[in-house]
Amino acid sequence: MSSNSICAVITDETLAAARRSIQQAAAVADLIEVRLDYLRDFDFSNPENLRSFLEVKSQPVILTCRSVEEGGKQHVDDAIRLRLLVEGARQLADFCDIEAAHYEAAATLAPDPSRLIVSYHNLTETPSDLDAIYDRLSGLPAAIHKIATRARSITDTLAIFKLLARARSEGRNLIALAMGEAGIITRVLGPAYGGFLTYGSLAAGEGSAPGQLTCEELREVYRVHGISRDTVITGIIGGKVAHSLSPVMHNRAFAALDLDFVYLPIEVDDLDGFFRRFVRAESRELGWNLRGLSVTIPHKVSVTRLLDRLDETARRVGAVNTVVVEDGGLAGYNSDVHGAIAPLERVCALEGRLCGVIGAGGAARAVVYGLLSRGARVTVFTRDPKKGAALGESFGVEVEPLASLESSEVEIVINTTPVGMRGHSEGTSPVSRSALRGRRVVYDLIYTPLETRFLADAKAEDCQMINGLEMLAVQAEAQFELWTGRKPPDSLMEKAALESITAR
Repeated sequence: MSSNSICAVITDETLAAARRSIQQAAAVADLIEVRLDYLRDFDFSNPENLRSFLEVKSQPVILTCRSVEEGGKQHVDDAIRLRLLVEGARQLADFCDIEAAHYEAAATLAPDPSRLIVSYHNLTETPSDLDAIYDRLSGLPAAIHKIATRARSITDTLAIFKLLARARSEGRNLIALAMGEAGIITRVLGPAYGGFLTYGSLAAGEGSAPGQLTCEELREVYRVHGISRDTVITGIIGGKVAHSLSPVMHNRAFAALDLDFVYLPIEVDDLDGFFRRFVRAESRELGWNLRGLSVTIPHKVSVTRLLDRLDETARRVGAVNTVVVEDGGLAGYNSDVHGAIAPLERVCALEGRLCGVIGAGGAARAVVYGLLSRGARVTVFTRDPKKGAALGESFGVEVEPLASLESSEVEIVINTTPVGMRGHSEGTSPVSRSALRGRRVVYDLIYTPLETRFLADAKAEDCQMINGLEMLAVQAEAQFELWTGRKPPDSLMEKAALESITAR
């Protein structure tokens, strides 16, 4: 096995499919875990039955038949299940994974300790006594120990990284990860920080646990095999970021320029706690080489108070989408302004144009500032009077109820809200189709899907349409340059994003 090993998890329900998957896994993984509890046509009573599909293996294999209590997909009598695992590892596989709760029963079968993984799973939380759990687990003779918990917030991952550091200092082989979207960083960084391996599925939607990436993503997007503790860390922080296109774009550009950087999706709910425990050099609890962060909904405005300085655009807009970690502290920038305005300027001159901006959040502030800087006349339309009033006061623009857009005379309509976004409210629009009638340009900052209901309505009304993909690429290119001092290859980021959208 290579360092930073990727383990493909086989979750097929038939022996024939499992056999095919084991053969396919050789192209993307360093070893394989076969989840026997997924199989529906397998006779668990005879370990020799494993030979029918393990004979095609070309890599080390871990046999797992999880108990229902720890995530198993069907009930198999413990005596049958444990004998299958112990004998299977002794005769045909390289390892078997047995839960610590069943260790004593398995020990009566005299398992080979050099082929044994002893594991603990908590599917609901990351318990506060994880060190004590590790102490009990590591006291059980085995080649590898495994702890997998559920991350309810990004701060839960700190306990996992601390365990990895401890195991590394003690010379133990430990697999430790946090399940769920908040735990994705443990899956990408875990091996570089001391983990024995990381797990991946063979295809999207086939994962054995929440937050599990595909083997291809781990290899090709995050380049897990090349990550070390010196690798420079960047990422996107926001409420829901697991399906963001930003990791594909930035990591593709890092690879193209052969830079030792990685870009991660980081789900953050407690912004203050995250900056204190992960970002601030004087208080961070994770020893990572952090260089910068993209900031998205809902943190673009609130993050400004946590930074040491803002560039002129970010200060005027009152919102930040890019953080740079510098020797002197934390600097905030706003590349959304240029990113949002560039696609509009490619289709029309903005000076003197009547523009309607839907929304009053951080993205709206960037768009309003950018439009005004180009001489446009702006009206903000929003359902949130309080936010609208604050934005109007900041920029001296009119603010109207969203319902009044239909009777307005604006030529250009720009949606800055997440309404219509995949995973949020796909298939809906912030306004009725009739509100778009007669407009010259209709622009949606959303990029997944490429054609939202808002844009579909605009097409039906013969408006010129712009989706958010070009903005995404332009603002990302500016972020990349802030962090690396290098320009990404022309059009590479937009192409990477489009390929990812098309593949989904």
